[in-house]
Amino acid sequence: MRYKAIIVDDEPPICDEIEYLLKREADVAVIGKFTNSPEALAYISQSACDLVFLDIKMPGLSGLELAQKLVYMRRPPLLVFITAFPEHALAAFETPAVGYITKPITESKLAGILHKIRSISIRSSVPDKPAINKICALKNGKIIPLDKQEIVFTYVREKDVFIRTKTGEYTAALTMQELEKALYEPNFLRVHRQYLVNLDKVQEIIPWFHGSFLLQMDDFNSEKVPVSRSKTKEIKAIMGLK
Repeated sequence: MRYKAIIVDDEPPICDEIEYLLKREADVAVIGKFTNSPEALAYISQSACDLVFLDIKMPGLSGLELAQKLVYMRRPPLLVFITAFPEHALAAFETPAVGYITKPITESKLAGILHKIRSISIRSSVPDKPAINKICALKNGKIIPLDKQEIVFTYVREKDVFIRTKTGEYTAALTMQELEKALYEPNFLRVHRQYLVNLDKVQEIIPWFHGSFLLQMDDFNSEKVPVSRSKTKEIKAIMGLK
């Protein structure tokens, strides 16, 4: 097997050093290096990779937070945490990480973790679960199966969860947290505590106060959905905004 690897560290020299060492490995190809987590998340969501070397202590979205987001991918990559502080590595084991490497990164440390990775056969021996492309919703007492890509956005109102499409509105049969897991695909993003949107259905990005945005959606009502301040950087990275 040839592993496609991503390196995520806010220090470019660390990224370069890991890439240099990995180039000596015949079965590892570095396909991306990132100095911030939102850009890495956007790339990983859209490009298949097998292995992520991830710094635990990152500004904004931390390495641990990024790891938790990757958990819900249909085929999550193997994770190797990088840290300058061994005590931080304990938190890594609360995620599905293969292991961790402490800085400074050396050839022997990488060799050890790569040996462990090569010994893992679960990904090749366990067949993939079939993709579920339908989300069931309720309307007028009927259960309506919706294609995932029909969904423009979902939202919470007074503890009820609703689904908007181009043609109508439905009551969700799932909680927002369950919908977020079911819709963990590259084009869906929780942009606000109350809103989960299909980024392919954004008609317009409207600057809003405090540097945030409103997303005008392509539903039947052209609804404007707020982006929370904590999600602004991620939206900028995904949508290619400076």
